[in-house]
Amino acid sequence: MCTLCIFSYTYPWCFLFLFFSLVLLLVGDFLLVVLFYFILFSFFFFFKLFFFSYILFFYSFIIISTYYFIIICLWLWTCFPLCP
Repeated sequence: MCTLCIFSYTYPWCFLFLFFSLVLLLVGDFLLVVLFYFILFSFFFFFKLFFFSYILFFYSFIIISTYYFIIICLWLWTCFPLCP
């Protein structure tokens, strides 16, 4: 991921490049996760398994928020020191 920041090291728009690439990464991951959980929720609601759908929603919220937090921290920690 961060090799692209090395290529843009000499350019002043490194911050904007990283910001928009991070936004695209998060939006793409979010769409994949939403589609995956939408399929699971549809399955649970179709078979009247409401209890499992609530558990899945709670744990998926915790897992997704932790996942995005780790991605953002790693991205900022590794890429931004390379920028001018």
